[in-house]
Amino acid sequence: MRQVDDTLVARLNRATGCCMQDCRAALEITRSKYLNEEQWLNDALNWLRAKKLYKGETLNMAEISAALVGRLREKTGARLMDCKKALTETAAEGGGDESKWTAAAEAWLRKKNIATGEKVGAEKAAQEGLLGHKVAGGAITVVEMTANTDFVAKNDEFRKMLADLVDLADKNKIDSLEKLNAQSLNGTPVQEAVKVLAGKIGENIGIKRVVRVEGDFGYYIHHNDKEGAIVQLAGVSGEKATAVGKDIAMHVVFAKPSALTRDEVPQELIKKETDIATEKLKNDPKNANKPPEILSKIVQGQINKFYGSIVLPDQPYYKDGNKTVAAVLKESGATVKRFVRFQVGVL
Repeated sequence: MRQVDDTLVARLNRATGCCMQDCRAALEITRSKYLNEEQWLNDALNWLRAKKLYKGETLNMAEISAALVGRLREKTGARLMDCKKALTETAAEGGGDESKWTAAAEAWLRKKNIATGEKVGAEKAAQEGLLGHKVAGGAITVVEMTANTDFVAKNDEFRKMLADLVDLADKNKIDSLEKLNAQSLNGTPVQEAVKVLAGKIGENIGIKRVVRVEGDFGYYIHHNDKEGAIVQLAGVSGEKATAVGKDIAMHVVFAKPSALTRDEVPQELIKKETDIATEKLKNDPKNANKPPEILSKIVQGQINKFYGSIVLPDQPYYKDGNKTVAAVLKESGATVKRFVRFQVGVL
């Protein structure tokens, strides 16, 4: 037998206006073995009427037709189960007028959609999403939006919102998430618009970051809109900057560097790698009779190799492993001022 819970008590309270104590008593007295919630609520309502605690008409909550649910779904875009729930929760507010009923249900859904979006976000981190970008006026703007599943990331409404956000960021020359969140999209604050879409779709949706680069740059966005990079250059301009920048951006996507210079690599990380290399040498019998200065050079060689795995100019060029990125840049007369790498769900 189902127990009386606070949700049922609140529903009966909203439907009748009776105090919570009387509503709970009515539900306890009319509790039976059946599990039909609407019938239980009607029985409790009839008990309240018999006790002269409620004088309204019987609420026939079972009369929520598929057509009515469908019309509410068409109007709001919410899921069918949410539409039916909204109509059930607001039945008393309609007073027999279908237009008032659906208006109340729509208002309930708007509030519920926002709450649902927040709840989903707390339960599951977004691991999928897409990159949206626009090149205009000598600048590139990239907005990264995330979702729980790849299916939602392909949703037309998700893609439209991403495109609208990119246009908004480009138009206002926005270069950070904080600045974009301070804007309004079609009259609605950006953060609220994203939450509403999250509730409507039923997944956590969010804006992860916004990047804008101006000047001489090249970029590469992979065909699946999930990986990409922007490379800002000095020493070259125009079409040459675009070509060189795109080539280095493709390298960035392939090799995944994390630093532009050796100075950007944390010293504790270098110390850790130095300790590992030193310990390996000590444990190798072949190094037992080598002088300390030779061992020191071997360790430094290992550290240089480590730099070559994470520092962009030190990395082997993705098209020709015999060259470094620094050598390729030197041939073109360019230097990298800044690079940004994108990888949805990872970075």
